[in-house]
Amino acid sequence: MKMLTYYRRPESRPSRRFAFMIALALVGGLAASSMATANTLCPNQATVGGFGNTASAVSGPLDGTCGTNSAEKIDIADSTNYGKLQFQSGITGFPTGLTLGGLSGISASANVLFTSNGTDQPYFLLPFVDSSDSLGQGSATDQILLIEFQANTLSGNTLGLNPSTTLFNLYDNTTNSYLQGGQSVTKTLDGWLSTFAVLGADQLQGIWIGEGLTGGDTGADSLTVNSLTVTPLPAALPLFATGLGALGLLGRRRKRKAQATA
Repeated sequence: MKMLTYYRRPESRPSRRFAFMIALALVGGLAASSMATANTLCPNQATVGGFGNTASAVSGPLDGTCGTNSAEKIDIADSTNYGKLQFQSGITGFPTGLTLGGLSGISASANVLFTSNGTDQPYFLLPFVDSSDSLGQGSATDQILLIEFQANTLSGNTLGLNPSTTLFNLYDNTTNSYLQGGQSVTKTLDGWLSTFAVLGADQLQGIWIGEGLTGGDTGADSLTVNSLTVTPLPAALPLFATGLGALGLLGRRRKRKAQATA
């Protein structure tokens, strides 16, 4: 019987080099994902806004790193008044160049003390400018707010922001009007970005924490913000995802080659 000998075609060096580079990218992406850096922001660097409120700096858990009286306490005598602590994008520790699209890959949480004589709860506000004028606002230069709007915002002393679960409505802060159907029309941040993909490139102007402005609730509120922690998406993770796609494409090409030479 005649013996058949099969020869395995050697892999080309460029292909090997490409696969090695992709593997390095994947390892780098995995390492970066496990080393996401949490940025803890100091409340005494934030600014107080709103109306009908009384604000004071008080002792907080970050006094050792942020300075004496690092926490901010905001009281309103009536929930129809409004208090907010504004962590603007220029303060120390705020992720540089954070966009709404980048925000979809982060988590944020605030350590707060909150009391209310009514049914009010604190909430997040995310300010930005939609230069594409896609939301039906007054103009492309108006400040737009994503305002958290859901029944329960607190878990113990934690006010959490999750792009895939926290619900927001859209508000034109320049014309003082709700957009896209009104106050009760809510979506997650990821949901709004799915509907209006162009918003992903819009620069986030800050992360604010508010209280008050609740219809039908006249109780007094007191909000103390001890800290805000923001954990952005590691910069290497998009490279990691690209590497996965490239390896998948390389694998399919090899499979087709093997079938063609079989």
